Amino acid sequence: MEILKIIVFGLMATILINVVSYHGGYAKAYGDLIRILTVTMFMIFIVTQLSGVYAVIKDLAAKLHMDGTYLNIVLKVVAIAYLAEFGAQLCEDAGEKAIGGKIQWAGKVMIFVVATPVILALMNLIADLI
Repeated sequence: MEILKIIVFGLMATILINVVSYHGGYAKAYGDLIRILTVTMFMIFIVTQLSGVYAVIKDLAAKLHMDGTYLNIVLKVVAIAYLAEFGAQLCEDAGEKAIGGKIQWAGKVMIFVVATPVILALMNLIADLI
């Protein structure tokens, strides 16, 4: 199971960070470097897992003769939400809650911008019904 790999890798990184950071000074910088590398490895793993899901969704949409425009918008919105949350959590973990909050706000704005064509299409549909 893939989640076990993530858990074991995370626990090993946590133990290594605690051992290295225990002495303080320059060792703390090495602990920070290990944190950054661990998070980067997690992101790479997650993105590779999502590429398979994207292929399945795209194939299903083709079979259902769905408009690719709206599917791409939905997938972009989901990606923005996940990435903004991930970035905000990283900043908050580093003690920068204010920056994390701004990342979340920027993510919400970007979701609104990306979803604007869907909102306009929905408004046109409602206007046509009236």
